[in-house]
Amino acid sequence: MQEDIILKMENICKSFPGVKALDNVSFQLGRGEVHAICGENGAGKSTLLKILTGVYKKDSGDIILNGNSVNIKSIQHAKQVGIGSIPQEIQMAPRLSVAENMFMASYPKKWCVFVDWEKMKKDTLLQQKKLGGVAETLGITNHVETMSMGHKQLIEIMKALSTDADIIAFDEPTSSLSEEEVEQLFKLIEDLKSKGKSIIYVSHKLKEIFTICNRITVLKDGRFVGTKDIKQTNISELIGMMVGRNLDLFEKKTGSESIPGEVVLEVKGLARDNVVKGVDFELRKGEIIGLFGIVGSGRTETARMIFGIDRKTSGDIYLNGKKIDITSPKMAVQQKIGFVTEDRHGEGLALRAPLRWNISLPFIAKLRNLIFIKHEEDKKCAVDYIEKLKIKTRSDLTNAENLSGGNQQKVVISKWLGAQSQILIFDEPTRGIDVGSKSEIYRLIKSLADEGKSIIMISSELPEILALSDRILVFREGCINAELKNTESLKEEDILKYAIMQ
Repeated sequence: MQEDIILKMENICKSFPGVKALDNVSFQLGRGEVHAICGENGAGKSTLLKILTGVYKKDSGDIILNGNSVNIKSIQHAKQVGIGSIPQEIQMAPRLSVAENMFMASYPKKWCVFVDWEKMKKDTLLQQKKLGGVAETLGITNHVETMSMGHKQLIEIMKALSTDADIIAFDEPTSSLSEEEVEQLFKLIEDLKSKGKSIIYVSHKLKEIFTICNRITVLKDGRFVGTKDIKQTNISELIGMMVGRNLDLFEKKTGSESIPGEVVLEVKGLARDNVVKGVDFELRKGEIIGLFGIVGSGRTETARMIFGIDRKTSGDIYLNGKKIDITSPKMAVQQKIGFVTEDRHGEGLALRAPLRWNISLPFIAKLRNLIFIKHEEDKKCAVDYIEKLKIKTRSDLTNAENLSGGNQQKVVISKWLGAQSQILIFDEPTRGIDVGSKSEIYRLIKSLADEGKSIIMISSELPEILALSDRILVFREGCINAELKNTESLKEEDILKYAIMQ
C-alpha cells in the first residue's frame, strides 16, 4: 500500500497552556481508503484533524501530501490543497437559508459584484441530489434555525462535498443522524471511495467503524497507540487499546432490577401542528422509557413540549395525577423536570462560564440572599456534584469549554440534579462521547432510576435504547407506532421495523 499513500502526518506535536494535546503522533492515509481515528475524549483525535484542516497550526512535525511537504496555514489553504472537513459541532448562520449556508463566505458572483442567487440554488440542488434521501427534502430556501440537529449535520456534509476535495475528514458525522440517514451517508462514502477519494473518519461508534472503514488508528492521551486493519481486529481489542482495560458498555439486565412505582407523568393526546399527532403515554417512578424513531418522527418534539420549550396545540399533561400547563422551561424546572439537551454546546452549557455557574444556574434563586449570591453555598453545591459525578476538572472555576465531551455532559446532568429534578429527559445522552465516558453515563442513568428518578431517554443508538430502557416507545410520523416491553428479549430489528414501517 506504500505507493498508494496520499497523506502522511509524521511526529506531529501540539501543546496548549498546561496540556500536551499531541505528542509525536504519526498517521498515514491511503488513496481510496476510509481510515478511522479512535480514542477517548482528550486523546487528540480532533486536534489532529484541526491541524490537517488548518484550524490549528502544528508546533512541530511534517505533513506530506501526494509526496510533497506542505505547511497548512488556514482552513482556506487546506481547501486549496484538496482537504475538506465536516466538523463535529455545527457551524451555521441560523437565520439564513440552506443555500446561503452552503456557500457561506464563497457566494457565487454575477458580473463580479452581485450574488448569483440562481447559481447558488442550482448548485445546492446538485449537492442535495448527490447526497440523496432526506437531504433532498430540506428545501433550499428554508431557514436553518427551523431544522433539527440531524438536518443541520446533512447541510455540513453537503458543504464539504461541494469543495471536490481529495481528502474529506468526518468528525462524528452521524452523531445526530437517524439509522436511515446513516445508511444513506455510508452509501455516499462508498461512492466517494470508489472514485478514489480518501476519508478520515472520527467516531465513537465502533459498530459504524467496522461497517465502513478499512483501517483504524488509535490514540490515547495525545500519543499514537497503533494502527490495525479492520479485518484483523475486534471491538474488545480496540476498547482495550483506547482505555487500557476491558470494558462492558452494556451490562445485562437481571431479575433484580428495581420495579417502577406509581405513575408520575401522564401525557394524553399531546399534539403540535403536524409534527406531533396525539401522543399518549405514562411514566412511572424509577422507570426508564426509551424513545426511538428517525429524525423528525416526533420524539424530541414531544419532549420539548413536556419541558415547555415548544407550545402544544392540544392535549394534556398530568404530573402526579394533577393536570398542569407548562408554558416555559422555567415552569418545568419549578415542577422538578429537567432536560439534558442533545445540543449541550448551544443549549445545555454556558461554555465560557465556570462550572460553578453552570451547575447552579437553574436554581440560582435559592442561593441568593436578596440581591447577592451566597458564594460559599454556590461553591459547595458545585464541588459536591463534581465529586459525586466524578467530573474531571482542575476546579469548580474551570470554564465548561475546557472539559471533554463526557465531562461536559456530566455538568449538564449536575445542574438538573442540583435543581432537585424528579423527572429527567435525556436527549441523545451520549452524543459525541467516548466509550469510557459512555459507560459512566449509562451507570449514572441507571443509578438515578434506582434512586427513584423517572427517566425519558431519546436515543438514535439501538444498543443504547435496548440496554437501558424498561419500555420503548417507537415514534413514526409524529405518532407512537409501537410500545415495546420485555426489552431484554428484543432485537434491534424488532424496534427498527416499527420506526420505518406502518
